[in-house]
Amino acid sequence: MPSVTGEIKAEFAVRSGLTQLVHKYHASPLKIAKTFRYENETLIQDAHPADQLGVYMMDCSPGLMSGDHYEINVRLGEGARVFLTNQSFTKVHPSEVGHGSTQRQTLHLEADALLEYIPEPLMLYKDASLVAEMDVHLSLGSALILSDVCCPGRTQRGEIFQYSRYMNRMKVWHGKELIFYQNQRIEPQTMQLSAPGCWERETHLGNLYIFSDRLKQLHLEKVLESLEKLEGVEVRIGASLTHKYGLIVTVMGRHAWELQLALTKAWHDIRLSLLALTPLMVNK
Repeated sequence: MPSVTGEIKAEFAVRSGLTQLVHKYHASPLKIAKTFRYENETLIQDAHPADQLGVYMMDCSPGLMSGDHYEINVRLGEGARVFLTNQSFTKVHPSEVGHGSTQRQTLHLEADALLEYIPEPLMLYKDASLVAEMDVHLSLGSALILSDVCCPGRTQRGEIFQYSRYMNRMKVWHGKELIFYQNQRIEPQTMQLSAPGCWERETHLGNLYIFSDRLKQLHLEKVLESLEKLEGVEVRIGASLTHKYGLIVTVMGRHAWELQLALTKAWHDIRLSLLALTPLMVNK
């Protein structure tokens, strides 16, 4: 494992009925900004607004450089509700041969905790190499909503699939049971990404992952029905339930903002149907 060059540790717990950041540690260039509070409106009659803590992660460097390794560890105690995001795109710079960038994230959610993790897109520069890993540990009644958008490079400079490698591994446990495993590897120089059945004309890939032991077929149907009515974007959309406790929405297109628009729509829909919460309006 390479030496850590940036690190964040954050622990949240419910104190006096409100979610609080009870422990934090960050090592430059990564930083946790000051938290802020939401009062979610609920669709449940006579229910009080649902408290939720908003958190921004910041990177004061130009991005992941050759040989960099970031560690992010987030833990939510029982009943904690957190919205987590970052300040700007995660930029991965060119890597020297054998010295790519790496990032490892670990998320722990105790019983009935809710984490909505909606970061800005990932930007892979020419000759960039990134290995990203995420481990998720869920408990009874907890829910994770996670998005990711991957850009093929700085498209306005002609950098389209000129990065060297992108690997993305994700494991999700519910209790001690492994319920989801993803292992994605993209090497543009050795793959025919424009081939039929592959990326074809599309250049950007986005996903919305929802994991909860309360998910049912009706939640998938509501998301698909809503996305079918989406207008103003040219994207390809698919959605399905995973083997257990999961729902994934996948979007492909040619512009990051179009993918973000579609994934935000799906996110807001699942907040309504699964959590009985109105859309969370985030200003950046």
